[in-house]
Amino acid sequence: MKLTKTLARYFYKKYITTLFFSLIISMVFVFIVDTAELSRRISKTGDGDLIMAIKLAFLKLPEMVFEIFPFIILFGSLVTFYNLTKNSELVIFRSSGISIWKILTPPILVVAVIGFFLILALQPFIAFTTSKYKELEARFIRGQSSLITLSENGLWLKEENLEDKSYYIIHSLGMDKKNGNIENVIFFNYQENGNLLRRIDANNAQLSNKNWLLSKVWIKQSEQTVFHEDYLISTELTIDQIQENFSPPETISFWALPNFIAIAEEAGFASQRHKTRFFNLIVFPFFLIAMVLASAPFSINYIRTNNTNILVFGGIITGLTVYTLSSVSLAFGSSGAINPFLSAIITPIITIIGSITILLYTEES
Repeated sequence: MKLTKTLARYFYKKYITTLFFSLIISMVFVFIVDTAELSRRISKTGDGDLIMAIKLAFLKLPEMVFEIFPFIILFGSLVTFYNLTKNSELVIFRSSGISIWKILTPPILVVAVIGFFLILALQPFIAFTTSKYKELEARFIRGQSSLITLSENGLWLKEENLEDKSYYIIHSLGMDKKNGNIENVIFFNYQENGNLLRRIDANNAQLSNKNWLLSKVWIKQSEQTVFHEDYLISTELTIDQIQENFSPPETISFWALPNFIAIAEEAGFASQRHKTRFFNLIVFPFFLIAMVLASAPFSINYIRTNNTNILVFGGIITGLTVYTLSSVSLAFGSSGAINPFLSAIITPIITIIGSITILLYTEES
């Protein structure tokens, strides 16, 4: 039996309404928890107040909701099927000859549209708010004075001078992959009021024991240029911080990631984390579909047994299993242990295949 337009519209309305309330509940919960945690962390540094914690929580909220959205879909699907079963609607539909595949079609289409809309339209906004959050979090919570970015013009760093109240703007075209040295580097030393104090050009810069060790150095100050074979500048940075913290993947939009990856590799920086993030975004809509399918077997068993525990514990176990598998595979991809695309696609594929297999077995029995 086919799913009529009236029934399809009913399913769409029921499912979208449930997802909406699941999303609102999740957002409120995440916001409250983050505000409390950020307030605690800010109170330790003394550089902010409750207003700053609320601001940070708002900026962090889009990325947090995005990360847990597959599990919001799982929860929303389970609740939808539970309500349909509780009201005997799902039993009637199944008795009328409507297969589980036709019943699942509206939810799958809904989450597919939502998934593509999130990635193509909303994710750039999420990346922007995450970038602002990380800037403020570094300043008010972690007390970091350094900013690290990578663009088509090379690597840019901003760092306070530890010896006085001035600061450095550091620019380099790239880094040597073999030894981690930064090549063809320029240090612009500015006073606190923004006036240029001096310019330092070096053929090579190496981070060692909280110092920039410069070689072949020209220092221009007050119309005078002085050459040094070697020169030291104090710093709080390490080479690992530069590698790990320049433009975190979650702060770059889906559309900008391919170009950023190319720039990073050309400049000599590792791009595994960014590649993994890019492929993870590509497969995101399929991840949402996988979560809808994962909820179906427990809903069918609930119809037959009327045991709420199966629905609740089944959903919890599925959520934890998928979360663990996804976290581990993405971690392997980011570290370079496995192919980034494989690390992103493996969890949705396993979830979809496993769910379809269980559904086919359940349908036949």
